[in-house]
Amino acid sequence: MNTNLFGKRDLFILYILAAGANIFNFAGHGGWAVSGKVAFANLITNSLDSTFGIAVATETALEWVRLIGFLDLTLATIITLALIGVWKGKGLLAKLARSRLMLLIFAWGIFWGLATAFSRVSAHGYEAIYLLDFIERGGNYFGAALGFYLTRMLRKTQNQIS
Repeated sequence: MNTNLFGKRDLFILYILAAGANIFNFAGHGGWAVSGKVAFANLITNSLDSTFGIAVATETALEWVRLIGFLDLTLATIITLALIGVWKGKGLLAKLARSRLMLLIFAWGIFWGLATAFSRVSAHGYEAIYLLDFIERGGNYFGAALGFYLTRMLRKTQNQIS
């Protein structure tokens, strides 16, 4: 008997994969960021310099990176809670899984995935070869897009039941 919010095993498995991709993406990058990964700070400083001509000290960028890391870890935790809610199929975590907050988190994941992937291009002065770095990171934003779509499906199903 299916107890997950989708009521269908196939959609539940897709949600597990989408949520897992986002959890690993946010937790992995967040962990590196909180630990002060200088390469992330360099993406910020070099992108700001090559795009807007703005110079930012690496130390300042590292502070931003750490803050972003804590946000990423928080988002990974919330997505994990939503995944549990989809699995359980009822209760507060199920409400979270169907919430506008989850749509916003996955929408943020799309934007942030695109922005950080493109920072690999902008940090290198828009050299065409670095478009491959953008393409390589497609899973970061497409995973979030899949999570967004599946959350919309959950919300639509909820509205049809109500």
